[in-house]
Amino acid sequence: MFEPQVALDAIMLLPPEQTKAPWIYALMGRARFEMADYLIASRAFEQARALDPYRMWDMDVFSTVLWHLQRDVQLSFLAQELTSIDEHSPQAWIATGNCFSLQKDHSQALTCFRRATQLDPRSAVGYALSGHEALALDDHDSAMQFFRAALRTDSRHYPAWYGLGTVYLKQNKLRKAEYHFRKAIEISPSNAVLIHCEGTALEKRGELEQALERYNRSLALSPLSPLVKFKRVKVLIQLKQYENALKDLLELRDLAPEEANVPFVLGKLYREMGRNVEATRCFTIARDLDPKLSAIIGHLLDE
Repeated sequence: MFEPQVALDAIMLLPPEQTKAPWIYALMGRARFEMADYLIASRAFEQARALDPYRMWDMDVFSTVLWHLQRDVQLSFLAQELTSIDEHSPQAWIATGNCFSLQKDHSQALTCFRRATQLDPRSAVGYALSGHEALALDDHDSAMQFFRAALRTDSRHYPAWYGLGTVYLKQNKLRKAEYHFRKAIEISPSNAVLIHCEGTALEKRGELEQALERYNRSLALSPLSPLVKFKRVKVLIQLKQYENALKDLLELRDLAPEEANVPFVLGKLYREMGRNVEATRCFTIARDLDPKLSAIIGHLLDE
């Protein structure tokens, strides 16, 4: 079981002089990565590299952190530096693959990740990332082969379980998706993304109360996730818990002020609650943010 917070707590108990080692900073970065706290993770990895510029270990994880943060310039620089240190290292190829992936060049990214697995046939990370790129290319069969290869290498590599769950979710095989997401959660129980994905599978199966419980758990771990909060709103509305949905939508309006779907759904909720003046105001804002909503909003206003 991955327990990143336990690892961080243990690090805090070390004498101050021992916490300044590069491997400790890398460990902190890895723990924060597992918690999806990518900003803090990046700072820890940067500190590790400042102390040990030639460090290769865990730099594949650092490159994935930068991918999540969409820092294309910093990621490109990291990939170039790792390649200059050791062009035959899997970490360099994974960093380069993450560069191409961020640029939406999934074919080239897949080539890089496969090269990483050739250099290190035990690289579960390389296989799992290959699976995600194959999935981005809509090659579900290859994606599943890569994810299974990752699990043959390391049966506890939860990103591969998550990847298989994602494939099954796309194929609308919801019970299989739910099973694989749960396997991932068993390994990494404090991962908000995994819990959210299980909630998505449950929601699609019509298990709204269970889906709501998963979204609540996910948001308890990652309170500022607009995507999960918006999904919770949709479930709350279906369950007719309008006041709770309204609270979330008002928070979302501040979190994502440029997202037209927020005032649009808020307008529909106000209409359901009989607050028509506020509904009209929200529909107008949504139409200004996304003119493509004009037709459907016009229809709603005419009703």
